[in-house]
Amino acid sequence: GFMKAALAGEPYKQQFPVGAENPTYTKEVDATAIWKKIVHNAWASAEPGILFWDTITRESVPDCYSDLGFKTVSTNPCGEIPLCPYDSCRLLAINLFSYVENPFTKEAFFDFEKFKAHAQMAQRMADDIIDLELEKVDAIMAKIEADPETEETKRTEKNLWEKIREKCIQGRRTGIGITGEGDMLAALGIRYGSEDSIAFSEEVHKTLAIETYRSSMELAKERGTFTIFDAEKEKDNPFLLRIKENDAQLWEDIQTHGRRNIALLTIAPTGTTSLMTQTSSGIEPVFVVSYKRRKKINPNDKNTRTDFVDDLGDHWQEFHVFHHQFTNWLTINGYDLDEVAQLDEAGLNEIIAKSPYHGATARDVDWVNKVNLQGKVQQWVDHSISVTVNVPEDIAEEKVGEIYRTGWESGCKGITVYREG
Repeated sequence: GFMKAALAGEPYKQQFPVGAENPTYTKEVDATAIWKKIVHNAWASAEPGILFWDTITRESVPDCYSDLGFKTVSTNPCGEIPLCPYDSCRLLAINLFSYVENPFTKEAFFDFEKFKAHAQMAQRMADDIIDLELEKVDAIMAKIEADPETEETKRTEKNLWEKIREKCIQGRRTGIGITGEGDMLAALGIRYGSEDSIAFSEEVHKTLAIETYRSSMELAKERGTFTIFDAEKEKDNPFLLRIKENDAQLWEDIQTHGRRNIALLTIAPTGTTSLMTQTSSGIEPVFVVSYKRRKKINPNDKNTRTDFVDDLGDHWQEFHVFHHQFTNWLTINGYDLDEVAQLDEAGLNEIIAKSPYHGATARDVDWVNKVNLQGKVQQWVDHSISVTVNVPEDIAEEKVGEIYRTGWESGCKGITVYREG
C-alpha cells in the first residue's frame, strides 16, 4: 500500500498495532514526502536499505504457519533471511564457479547434473547441521540446569533456550545459498547484466530450488517431516506454486511425503566465504577487475622502477592487483602475468576489454539489469537475497528512487544502494 501511495502521490494511513483490525492509533501521512526522504538519505549516506514487507510475507512459506509462531517479524542483519522470533539463520553456500567445466574457453559449459547432485547433498548437510545445533542447545540447557543459581534467577535464560529449541525442532529451517555468480557467468563467457545472464542465472537458481526441495522431501521420507508440516496450510503459497508449475511430480510428492524443512534457500553476502574460495561474492558482479597497490622501495633494491617519490623523499613502485579469476582468464588465454601487472592503465584496459569481465564489474553493470536479475532470481529463493547496487558518485537522487522502485516492481524483497564515495 505504501509504495502505491508514494508513487501515486496519495496519502497513506499509518496505524499501530500494525496488523490490528481495530488499531489504537492511526495517522494519515504524505507518502511521497516520506519516500523522497528515504531516497535522499540513501543517496546521501547509503542508508536506509529497503525491505518490501508485503512481498516478503506474501511469498514466505513459514508465514503459512504464522498461527504456530512462524510469522516473520524481522530479518537477520544482512537481510537475507526473514525470520520469526527465536529462529536461527543457518547458512551454507555452494560455489557456482566450480560447476563451470573448461572455464574461460570456447568449450565452457555449466555441469547441471553435478550441480543437482551437490544441491541435494547440501540440503542433507544443512539438515545434519540442525541436529548439531540441537545438541549444542541441549548442552547449554544442561549447563543452565546445573548452575548453582536459584530457579527464579535462571528462569529467563531457560525460557529463552526452550523457545529457541522448540522453533528449531518445529521448522528445521535451512539457508542454502551460493557464491561466485559473477565468476560463473564470466567463465561461461556471459556478461553480467546482459539478457543472457538474467536468463541463465534464473535457470541455475530454479534448478537449485527444485533440487533442494526434492532433497528435503526425500529426507522427510527417511527422517520425518518438520513437526508442524501441513500441506493444506501451504497450498496457496506463490513460491510453492512456482515449483508445482515447473515440477508437478515433485509438488505431488511433497503433498504425500511432506518436507523435512519449513524453508530452505537464501543468498547471503558471503564476504568471508568468497575470500576463501577466491571468487566474486554472492549474487554480486565482480567488484573490480584490478586495483593499484604501492610498494615502498628499499634504496638497496636492484631492478626496481620508481613510479613516484612522496613528500618525504621515499620512492614507491605501483603495481596492479587482479581479481583472482581474472588472472585465471589471463593464464588460460596465454598472457604473462608479470608483464600484465607492470602495464600502464591504457595497456591494461585494452586487455580487460577482451575479457568476459569487460562491462561486467560493479561500476559497469547497468543498474536496471542488475535489479531485474535479482528479481528473477528472487522468484526461486524462498527467503531473501542480500544485495547492493553500486552506483557512481555523480548519480542523481531521482535515479536512486528509480532503483528502489524497480526493485519493488521486479519482485525483489530487499535492496540497498551504495553510491561511490
